[in-house]
Amino acid sequence: MASLAVWCLIKPFIVTFVLSLPAEGAVVRQYTCDSYFQSWCQLHNATVHMDTDVQASTFPRVRQLGFIYGSIGNFSHTFNNQLFKAGVLRVFARGTRVTTLTMPSTIEQLYLRDNGLRTVEIDPRTRYLLRYLRLQMNKLRTIARFEHLTQLHELNLCDNLIEDVPLDTFATMPALRQLILCGNHIKTLGLATSSPSIIHLTSLTHLDLGGNFLTRLPLERWQLPQLINLSVRDNLLTTLDSDLLVRRFPLLRILDASANALDCRSYHEALQTFVNRSVVHLIDRRMCSVDDAIVLDAVEMGRTNRIEPEAGGNVPVAVRHLKERIFLQQRTIQQQRMEIEQLRANLTTLMEQFDLVAEPARALDPF
Repeated sequence: MASLAVWCLIKPFIVTFVLSLPAEGAVVRQYTCDSYFQSWCQLHNATVHMDTDVQASTFPRVRQLGFIYGSIGNFSHTFNNQLFKAGVLRVFARGTRVTTLTMPSTIEQLYLRDNGLRTVEIDPRTRYLLRYLRLQMNKLRTIARFEHLTQLHELNLCDNLIEDVPLDTFATMPALRQLILCGNHIKTLGLATSSPSIIHLTSLTHLDLGGNFLTRLPLERWQLPQLINLSVRDNLLTTLDSDLLVRRFPLLRILDASANALDCRSYHEALQTFVNRSVVHLIDRRMCSVDDAIVLDAVEMGRTNRIEPEAGGNVPVAVRHLKERIFLQQRTIQQQRMEIEQLRANLTTLMEQFDLVAEPARALDPF
């Protein structure tokens, strides 16, 4: 017979339970709940091997349920049904081994981070309510059928093993605001179909493609009218059409293209374009000997703006040294502005999620 012991901790509103079940059933070593707001529970070292284990178990009746370490053999339909019966709307799992995920249709927020996840099963006949999906630091290789997650506001697939991303996959998500694909093995951003149509992502404000193997950006096929923050850092880009980029993304405010070996023409055009558009940008100057952060025409160079050379020096050298100092100062300012804008974007996201999961009682978010 199962034994149950209960302790009240000194910290108010928190109760910890230690639950021991027979070896052949589901095992939960410990779980912690907020007993005041009744909004969340964390299950520590939960082990669920078979659907029969799940059928014999009852989840706490809370809106937010977290799994810390342990193992879930299959995040299956049976598992999802038990979550639905408990009224769970948000699920978090950190360090919990989950190799297969059957996408739940009633969960609004699903965060599976560092779970060894390899397979995601999505039924095209199902209407999914999922709005926030984070599957970073797993072992996914494909985003097949993700187009059926039509209610998504945020999708984070960072640090997986994905190689090919058809951008029209996300065209079915009219509310998608953040798309995070950094740290994969992405080589192409093609289309799932042979149609040459332009991809419209009308709500997207943040796109992160950093840390991949992209050699070009198919900007001519993208129309992202609300995009504010774009990161293509640490790829294999050698060219960048900055004029086309600002036309396709008219609201762009932040661009991180660092750790790319851009040729000198792309580099100088980018500096000119982004300075004129007041775009906070980070671009390496590794391939170019002269940095024209401030572009002077031939007449201005001839007049030198009354800059007097040092004794024994000449005017062009003095101008160049001054421009280099100004460029270094400007780059430092750009980096600081980029960090501030990124922090502001992260804060906005956190505030939106807090409002979503904590209303009407503003409970402390444990995740």
